[in-house]
Amino acid sequence: MEKNKDTLGLHTFMQDRKTLFCYSGPLTEDLLTTISNPVRHQLSDDETKETVAKRVFGVFIEQAQNIIRYSTQKTKSTGDSIGTIAISVADDGFMIEAVNKIDESKKDVLEATLVELSVADQKALRQMYKQRLRDGPPEDSEGAGLGFIEMARRVKHFEFNFVESGDGALFVYRGWVS
Repeated sequence: MEKNKDTLGLHTFMQDRKTLFCYSGPLTEDLLTTISNPVRHQLSDDETKETVAKRVFGVFIEQAQNIIRYSTQKTKSTGDSIGTIAISVADDGFMIEAVNKIDESKKDVLEATLVELSVADQKALRQMYKQRLRDGPPEDSEGAGLGFIEMARRVKHFEFNFVESGDGALFVYRGWVS
């Protein structure tokens, strides 16, 4: 009976949050390709402006790729990265949330980067983007190093924090698009 209560509690929580999509578990590029089609479909309903849907989808993809590339929590059998990502309807648009375990030694650099991005206006973000293209990816980046800049350009605002867990830091990201 307790398991039913947990399941019903999860259902109620997701319904109350107006969650359109939520995934928690191992995430790969192949799985991201598979789940991106239903996510895109949900965002393309008649009530959502196309520009808003594209921004939400872009942030969703960037956050999922961050989980795939940088989550330090891995499956034992395949080494796939583990994390959680969700899209919910917010008061004036959408909220994209993601959680994944990160390398503790990279926390300070990530925090400094995100603080800098959180206070930058669109003009400054455009300059940062162009500069990153000229400079190339950071030394320890598995991509172009543009993901967080691109997300900051697409969201109205974002917040983040780090939560200590027993064996590392959990990185929590929330971005709002309207």
